[in-house]
Amino acid sequence: MILFLLCFYALPALSAQESSVTVVGQNIPVSEVLSQIESQTKYSFAFVNSNFNTNRKITIRLHDADLKTVLDKLLADTDYTYTIRKNLIFLSTTKTSKKKENLVHVKDTKESPLVSVKVDKELNEEIKIMPVDLSLPSESKHVTLESISSAKDSLDLNKMVDILNNLTDWRPIQAKTPLWAVKSNLLFDITSSIAFGTEFKVGERYSIDLSFSYNPWEFNVNKNMKHILVQPEIRYWLCEPFSGHFFGLHGVYAYYNLTGLPFSDYMKSSRLQGDLYGVGFSYGYQW
Repeated sequence: MILFLLCFYALPALSAQESSVTVVGQNIPVSEVLSQIESQTKYSFAFVNSNFNTNRKITIRLHDADLKTVLDKLLADTDYTYTIRKNLIFLSTTKTSKKKENLVHVKDTKESPLVSVKVDKELNEEIKIMPVDLSLPSESKHVTLESISSAKDSLDLNKMVDILNNLTDWRPIQAKTPLWAVKSNLLFDITSSIAFGTEFKVGERYSIDLSFSYNPWEFNVNKNMKHILVQPEIRYWLCEPFSGHFFGLHGVYAYYNLTGLPFSDYMKSSRLQGDLYGVGFSYGYQW
């Protein structure tokens, strides 16, 4: 009980301590201030570009101040701002310059368009993103984003996030799989049976298949393969119905009258007639 009470009263103190920061220094480098903040909070610093001067000297005296106040004081009179994402504090520039060109361009071609992000000559760098398949709607065949205005802005985290969010709004247009199908069984067709089936999509990964076979013919007095057969089946597709692998569970019923079949000596000399019931599993692949 004593341990529980100690933990109970310690929790508010810990939360309050985490939300307040004490930073004191006379003409100390910024890197030391960052270290003091990291040691007193759960946050770590990340630099969106490498131009941030951590050797700059600063005099700061803040006691039990909130993190926002400390960061505002730290970045005062600079061209930098901060963005907090989870446990990271990103430091990025806010300075803008003249627009050199449309830095993000999506080209409408039959091939996969190239999305590229170019930066200013000052940095002598170029960031390239591999070609991606962005099938744009007809009304958006030519899209130009002007969110980035300079090399430094191109490395600004918030602007990059906005660009990626815009790109994700363009959903690739995929060919739709059919909702139903009509089919025939070639093995039954070879025996001159009337065989057909149909299949319907009933869910994102499920379909219902119903197959039917009918043979009323009598080849001669001692040879026939008369039957009527029905086989319903439910299929589970690993991707989506009518595409790729599937597994099925089916039942089967048939009424048959078989005579003189060449599959075995017994079947050649016998007449088989009756009802057939069964269940089974199936696997298939559809191109």
